Amino acid sequence: MAAKETKLRTLHVQPDKIQDHSNDGVDDNKQHASFHPRHITLETFHNLLSHYPSTVERVHRGKLMLKLQSKAGKGSKRKGETKTELDPSQEKHILEETDKFLQLDRWRYETLPKIIAERANEGDQKGSVPEGAHLLKEELIDIMEWKTKHGVSRPMLMGMVKSNPVATITKSTSTAFASLPDVDPSVAPSDAFPKASLDALTAPIRGVGPATASLILSIATVFGDAKKQVPFYSDDVYLWLCLTDFPEGPNPEAQKLSKHKKPNGELIAKYNVNEYRDLWNASQELRARLNNSVRERSEDGSVSFIDIERAAYVLRNIAVSDYFTTQNPETGLKTEKLMDPAESQIAKETKDDSGELVTRRSKRRKHEAA
Repeated sequence: MAAKETKLRTLHVQPDKIQDHSNDGVDDNKQHASFHPRHITLETFHNLLSHYPSTVERVHRGKLMLKLQSKAGKGSKRKGETKTELDPSQEKHILEETDKFLQLDRWRYETLPKIIAERANEGDQKGSVPEGAHLLKEELIDIMEWKTKHGVSRPMLMGMVKSNPVATITKSTSTAFASLPDVDPSVAPSDAFPKASLDALTAPIRGVGPATASLILSIATVFGDAKKQVPFYSDDVYLWLCLTDFPEGPNPEAQKLSKHKKPNGELIAKYNVNEYRDLWNASQELRARLNNSVRERSEDGSVSFIDIERAAYVLRNIAVSDYFTTQNPETGLKTEKLMDPAESQIAKETKDDSGELVTRRSKRRKHEAA
């Protein structure tokens, strides 16, 4: 019985080094790196982070493939056949849609934060546009599209967001951004929590709850004072930091079924302010600890909340990533075959400027509205 208990505990660690083993219940003579948020090393964290680009591509491509294969399967059943391969038109569709999402992903992480920062520095505005940082309606729609495609799809939210008046979105986001506390969370964590900003978004805007509100604030605070940055309440981060639900090793068959997720992958959570406060505190703690390691080693580049968000995404989708490839070449072969990354051309650097994405969508939506 003791041997079985030891085996179960050691499933939470991966081969590498870690300095603190006190709470792991693992033999100190074995070198390993834990994914536990209290013990993960800076090296392991950066390793996870480096796998985000390939992981997000594979995950999205996999979703599209499963959707098409499901439709193809239904059609083949009516004919008494089993279709396992996609035709050229379907492959083209997957390629194009994955490329579009990767542009949207870059827009969310890189382009939109710059746009909001520029608005904050513009000074006086003309017409009815609010002074300072704010969001346009089409930008909020694109944020919701990213959120539902990046995580678990929730189609109803998009319809609710689209029903909001333009003035409500611009005014509410302007108020929310202006209400962000100018407090160092390491000094006064309670005062630094952006409760007023969350309320300014969730009360007037339909389809925006605490999780989406935190996403909006996260995007708006990428640039500027680091102490005012806001973490996004993503399923991935909440699973990792608050529920300590993370991979148990390189063998997919050894993983336990998560009690925190529904069969479709949706998180079992209330998505309320109290849960977000837990995530806020846990994110602050992890970032502070990792950045202490950065300073101790005199390294450049501090850890941001976006870094934590992306690392958590890789953790949740680690079976699709190639994180364990160098340690065990056979790991994830079944998933690799499903994703068919060797034949994918999506890895090429897109020539389209991701900043053009929102311009095209804005023009389309204005045309539809007219």
